[in-house]
Amino acid sequence: MAQNKDFTDKENVDVAMLEYKEGIKVGSGLTINDDKTYIGTVSQIYDNVHGNEEQVYVLTNKESGLTETEIKDSNGSLRAAVPYSASDAERAQVQDVTVMMQGSQTKTHTPKLLHDTVTDWLPTDFVMAAHRLGPVGAVEHATPFVYRHSQNIITQKSREVLDKADRDASNNIGDAVGFFNKDVGQAVTRGLNSLNKNPFNELRKDVLSNSAGIFGGAVVTGVTSTPIMLAAGGLKLTQKFPPAQFEDAAKHLKETIRKYPNAKIDLYGHSLGSMDIQYALASLTEEEMRHIGTVHIYNGPNIYPLLTKEQKARLDSAKYKIFNHIDHKDIVSLGYSLSGSENAAGIVRHIKTIGKSIDDQHMMKGYIYDKNKNFVLMDETGKITIQDTIKANMIPYQNMKKYLSKGGFSGNEKIYLDSVQAQATAQNLVNVAKLGYETLQQARDQVVGEAEILADELHKVPWGFSLSPDEVVAAYQAGGADYQSLVLSLQEHFDSRLSKVQALQTTFTDLIEQLNAGIQQLLDKDQVLAGDFEQWNQVKQ
Repeated sequence: MAQNKDFTDKENVDVAMLEYKEGIKVGSGLTINDDKTYIGTVSQIYDNVHGNEEQVYVLTNKESGLTETEIKDSNGSLRAAVPYSASDAERAQVQDVTVMMQGSQTKTHTPKLLHDTVTDWLPTDFVMAAHRLGPVGAVEHATPFVYRHSQNIITQKSREVLDKADRDASNNIGDAVGFFNKDVGQAVTRGLNSLNKNPFNELRKDVLSNSAGIFGGAVVTGVTSTPIMLAAGGLKLTQKFPPAQFEDAAKHLKETIRKYPNAKIDLYGHSLGSMDIQYALASLTEEEMRHIGTVHIYNGPNIYPLLTKEQKARLDSAKYKIFNHIDHKDIVSLGYSLSGSENAAGIVRHIKTIGKSIDDQHMMKGYIYDKNKNFVLMDETGKITIQDTIKANMIPYQNMKKYLSKGGFSGNEKIYLDSVQAQATAQNLVNVAKLGYETLQQARDQVVGEAEILADELHKVPWGFSLSPDEVVAAYQAGGADYQSLVLSLQEHFDSRLSKVQALQTTFTDLIEQLNAGIQQLLDKDQVLAGDFEQWNQVKQ
């Protein structure tokens, strides 16, 4: 959807998760934010077209760019599907398309789902991992996750066994007493169950179950290492790259571009869907790439090193459009550096996360958001990320310079390139100021929050002291520690800095407006130049 640049990170994640919604069919209208935000209507579904079990959903949105009044007056007619079977004229009117590529299936309770799951994992996911990591790398990557997963399962099962043993003992004693008096028997059972929950017994079961988990995790890891290595080696030798599903994904995206020739196409993909999108984008022509709006991919392996030189160059040409979100605690998000976006598709955003179960981690439930529902990034990644963003933002200028350089530069071409470079530079200044503001704001929230916790302690009487709470507060104040010095002074310090950064952001935004106004004045005076600008802007997109 064309409006996704204005979405929060959480909203973009919610859009990506729509690809897992059950019961999707042509004509389904998909929304987020409790149905308040319309994304689009499903107009085409690719599902296992050639037996490779891809699931690709194409959504059209005819509301894009219209006013609220125009949308309301349409009485919902704008949300009708515009399928491939619609006329050329109808499809040409669509300007906003969202393509979602689904991740790997894990369900097996129907023949269709079983085939989907097997095809996603064996000839696709495992093949990519074997090629990307190699046999030794596959073992090294998988081992800590195998250990953690098996340890958690064995610990949980051991605890369940211990809890059940306690319950069974209580129930047996209660049943014996209940033989003579049912009410007394039930009371005895409840009493024994309550006693079993004492801290010492709970600690005993914790120690026993954790010990079993640690031992079992180590055993399972040792047993699985050799099969993982053999499997990875076999797949690398026998299965080619790219997998067939990647090639089908590329064909589907190309067809979508042809069917909606005037649309900007935004893409969303998670896990295997991320890989499908990376490969599909790398397979586009220069002209086809101009139809791509923004791309949001999540927790997918890095396939960039496996691509050809030409495919890498195509991805690099659109680096500023692709936002590649990575959770380093996720077993599937493999093949990335710990910071930066080098040797990867798009701008890599290294998200700070909390540890979850393997499934929840992969399904993006470990992501940490700030109060504005945007991602909190890992420490030491922001600085490098803004450098990558600056480089990526200059790519359209570099592409146009290369495009116009054939036969030398005319006067109008030089004016155009100067304007594009000036606009890109000004936008980079805005981006740097924006990132600085967000980083400083996160630091403020963290530091002030810690200071508020410390300030709360000023009202507590330390153990062993006979002072009243008011006397304790007075003593701390005498030592220079009070709410003003601990919290308010920090707030004032950060707020002053934030105001300065915000003023810079406003200044740079005003600069962009001044540049655009100056360019427009120039175009108003020269209709030939205006025509050239319009033509070249179409090429630049």
